[in-house]
Amino acid sequence: MKNFNSQNNNSTVVQSAGNLSGSSETIRQLSSFKNHNRSSDITGSWFNAWFAGVIDGDGNFDLRKLNKTIVLKAIRIKVHVRDVRILTTIQNMLHFGRIRYDKKNPYCTYIVSTQEHMRTIINLINGLIRLKVDSFKKSCIFLNIVFKPADYTLKGLDPYFAGLIDSDGTIVFNYKGNRIECVLEFKLNEFSKQLNLDFVVPNYPPSVYHVRNGAIAFKYQRVNQMIFLYEYFMKNRLFCTMKFYRISKIKYFLTIRHYQKYPKHSLEFRIYSSFLVDFIKYQNPKWPRVPFVKNLIIDKEIVQNDTQ
Repeated sequence: MKNFNSQNNNSTVVQSAGNLSGSSETIRQLSSFKNHNRSSDITGSWFNAWFAGVIDGDGNFDLRKLNKTIVLKAIRIKVHVRDVRILTTIQNMLHFGRIRYDKKNPYCTYIVSTQEHMRTIINLINGLIRLKVDSFKKSCIFLNIVFKPADYTLKGLDPYFAGLIDSDGTIVFNYKGNRIECVLEFKLNEFSKQLNLDFVVPNYPPSVYHVRNGAIAFKYQRVNQMIFLYEYFMKNRLFCTMKFYRISKIKYFLTIRHYQKYPKHSLEFRIYSSFLVDFIKYQNPKWPRVPFVKNLIIDKEIVQNDTQ
């Protein structure tokens, strides 16, 4: 991961926690974070689990060797500029850290570099990290915190899964299968192969594949169970706006899915085409390159004339 600092002219501070303000309820929630010794007060909340998922996806524990000792310099989370809401949500909840964006690349990074605040984060997600275990353990050692192993079998509706999807997941449309899919893919190692997502989305275990490039993929791709994915994310909303937008379309899609089989110039197929164009266009400037676009009818508006 590329390092950012205040001396880098290619990076600009977007927002610091000191500039934040919020409702009295938000301030009340944030008061739990003021002292790292009080972090146990909020352990088990939706935020901790979701936050751990985000870190396991896009987080980085910046460990350096200094005088033969492993030192934790910073904790970073790097996302595409499109997904900066993930970082502002974290900053709003923790009320510390800073966000930078790189002028030369479309990415933003949330950075925490003080020992006090890094200790708070480590305490909050201890017992919840499942993928970046090696670097997390070393961070615990540096901060003199006892490492807690996580349960790799996620319970129903665990927000950790939403954090993984926010950071590392994809929501795509499979035209041939005529379905909306949710996919997670990780490098296959001793940690990722233990991950059990069978119960996190109630009634919808994923299909698990060992991909040829040395990865493991978890795919939610069964039409009859798509609605359960929708219900999970209505309870554990995504902060990646594009992904949440696509998930929010599942319920409506199920009512028009069969229109794919109608004649190309029928009103039904035009409705189907309009839905898909809207689905792939949202926050996606490269949508014309999607292969199945050639199968659709691109209408400015859908009008059905009554010839009677």
